[in-house]
Amino acid sequence: MRVPTSILLLSLSIAPALPAGPVDFNRDIRPILSDKCFMCHGPDEATLEAGLRLDIRESAIDSGAIVPGDPGASELIHRITTTDRSDVMPPPKVKKPVSEKEIALLTQWIEEGAAYEGHWAFQPIGNPEPPSVADEAWITNG
Repeated sequence: MRVPTSILLLSLSIAPALPAGPVDFNRDIRPILSDKCFMCHGPDEATLEAGLRLDIRESAIDSGAIVPGDPGASELIHRITTTDRSDVMPPPKVKKPVSEKEIALLTQWIEEGAAYEGHWAFQPIGNPEPPSVADEAWITNG
């Protein structure tokens, strides 16, 4: 059974506060997937269940687990919100239920297009802009 969009929207309206801006994959989503999902749907071929890898965007999308822009059609949202003990993920025996805040973050992330990012350690180093100051007279470099 799929979760009707109206129920999904209602759950978002009562969910804990979400980030003001877009959801950041590495900050907000990767920790949830790593803690709750990767044990069965991650990079370890020995423990892989149902041939589904949630650590690879293409696998998640091709399987229908994630439908970018449409959380109501995403099997991931269905599985973490269902009350059917035989369908719910993670399985109850794992004892790692997904919290309301985590459900809200995953839902928002999928609504925003479900962008994945590489691990932060493999991202190019950027040169951040220094903060602006009102009075530059006190600044010294030396």
